[in-house]
Amino acid sequence: MLDQLWLVPVLPLAGAVLNAFLGRRFGRDAVVAFGVGSVALSFMVAVGTVNDLLAMGQMMHGVETHLFPWLAWGDGAARVTVAEVGMLLDPLSATMILVVTGIGTLIHVYSAGYMEHDDGFARYFAYLNLFTFAMLVLVLANNLVLLFVGWELVGFCSWALIGFWFDRDSAANAGRKAFITNRIGDLGVLVALFLVWANWGTFAFHTAPGSMTPGFLDDPAKVLATPLLAMAIPLLLLVGVTGKSAQIPLFVWLPDAMEGPTPVSALIHAATMVTGGVYLVARVHPVYDQSPEALLALAAIGALTAFVAATIATAQNDIKKVLAYSTVSQLGFMVLGLGAGAYSAAIFHVMTHAFFKALLFLGAGAVIHGLANQQDLRRMGGLLRYMPVTGWTFIVGWLAIIGVPGFAGFFSKDLILAKAFGRGLVDPTYLVLYGVALVTVGLTAFYMSRLVFLAFFGEYRGSHDEGEVHPHEAPFSMLFPLSVLAVGSVVAGWVGVPAFLIGAGGEGTAIERFLAPATLATGVWEGTLNHSTELLLAGLSVAVTLVGVGAAGVIFLGEGASPLLGELVRPFRDLFAGRWFLDELYGAVVVRPVGRVSSYLASFDAGVVEGTVTLVGSSVTGLGGILARLQSGYVRGYAVTMLVGAVGVVAAAWALR
Repeated sequence: MLDQLWLVPVLPLAGAVLNAFLGRRFGRDAVVAFGVGSVALSFMVAVGTVNDLLAMGQMMHGVETHLFPWLAWGDGAARVTVAEVGMLLDPLSATMILVVTGIGTLIHVYSAGYMEHDDGFARYFAYLNLFTFAMLVLVLANNLVLLFVGWELVGFCSWALIGFWFDRDSAANAGRKAFITNRIGDLGVLVALFLVWANWGTFAFHTAPGSMTPGFLDDPAKVLATPLLAMAIPLLLLVGVTGKSAQIPLFVWLPDAMEGPTPVSALIHAATMVTGGVYLVARVHPVYDQSPEALLALAAIGALTAFVAATIATAQNDIKKVLAYSTVSQLGFMVLGLGAGAYSAAIFHVMTHAFFKALLFLGAGAVIHGLANQQDLRRMGGLLRYMPVTGWTFIVGWLAIIGVPGFAGFFSKDLILAKAFGRGLVDPTYLVLYGVALVTVGLTAFYMSRLVFLAFFGEYRGSHDEGEVHPHEAPFSMLFPLSVLAVGSVVAGWVGVPAFLIGAGGEGTAIERFLAPATLATGVWEGTLNHSTELLLAGLSVAVTLVGVGAAGVIFLGEGASPLLGELVRPFRDLFAGRWFLDELYGAVVVRPVGRVSSYLASFDAGVVEGTVTLVGSSVTGLGGILARLQSGYVRGYAVTMLVGAVGVVAAAWALR
């Protein structure tokens, strides 16, 4: 089915078009059929194409499909092709299309129940389908320009979906914030593209048929000819990563994205958009391999983001905000893995995270649905009795994200930690970053346990304040995706079982060996870890997790923290609840100064520029009016004027002789 690969992105696009133009006319059942069916069919085609790829064996560059030229000029031998519409299917893109279409299908099914009574039902599914199409273009593109088109289209769709309920000021503002913040990061990617064209003369990842120009990734060492270039391109791309994958300093848009419908949050956080930056680095990793400084910058930003976001999550009371900062933190782990040169480990965490984070967000949506839109954890409690399916599946997601052995998150998270530690044996700076990540593991266990204990255990705290609200289970259309995702949150990790757990020899896990042709680092050295060291690191991670869970249990299930401890941590709790006051800082340093400059320029434009234009126009109009009065239409008047003029000329000539 490799020749049918083009259907993978085209089917969701067809669903978007049908729902946009015909959805309201045909009704909700047709909208669901178009929306869910198109993505489900895309998933089936993706499975078939990936199966064919596996049957062909491991291939360094995978299989390229060249559809048609896009940006080109000239004819014959002088023809220059800047970019084409084509697709690259290799282990990296194969993993991503299965995640995007598979998780996306479940989110679409869930949406059919969650958004059932919304007036914008058809518009919602049109946006959701278009979002899926955009992400598939991004991950299947065989050149940087087409990838950038998908990158930008994903940003547009996120703006539309985050601000879906645009009649709410908070949603409209959140959509604009996401759009503008991502444009800052996208500028870095755009400049990097200019540098790629200037130095390679092509945007293609690999040499195109009939072309004599090596592909961008076929000759990555070319950047070494200019040391400044070797740092500039990966660092400019890193700017884009901080925007799209919500890293410091541009992560502030992602928590506000919770203003959109909950399934949108799941789609953005789990299967699309925010993983785009991680995918970009993994795709162009040969360029990063040439720059240890860029790799270290990646790792440092990832570790710091993971830690800062985790601290903020410990003090949030909105269930979706906790999960939002959790996503930012988990993305930090992925970026740390990229910075350690462990590209396969980062993509492995993308895959496992897609399952358990989609499960957690959709579970949160079921809770909100069952509590009549209540999102405050302080108004919940004891929900496991009222919502057993939602509760137990959510607990599976909790165990996966905190890294309990046997669940998906344990395998992928610990692989990243081990790779960072191994890199630290060569560069001690990475040992510090490993330590930061290990502390973040404990924080993750704490804030996620806090969420679960407050929402699902103890006594229900909402009945006294919420009147007639009675917690109830979600409909089957919402519970079915939760059940499937719960299974995935367990089994997805087993493709990355480390050798030390099964007593096998050899290097690398199954998922690493599968991804190696597309993600194997070159020239990125790390220290060798024997099985006993790997086991020790895994045990240390589990121990830190247990400490985090235990602390949350004592505070939120037991007697609570002592008054003295509460006073000691109060300043930190206020700092974390205020989200490190980064929004206020950006407002003071960037937003308000830029606003004042913009206001001044607007006043200058209105007063000086427009005033000058108005004055010139009025002067010309006035002069024209005066001259118009002279055009009386009477011949005698013209004769008198000519006589006066002639006398004047003669008089002037006589006076000047």
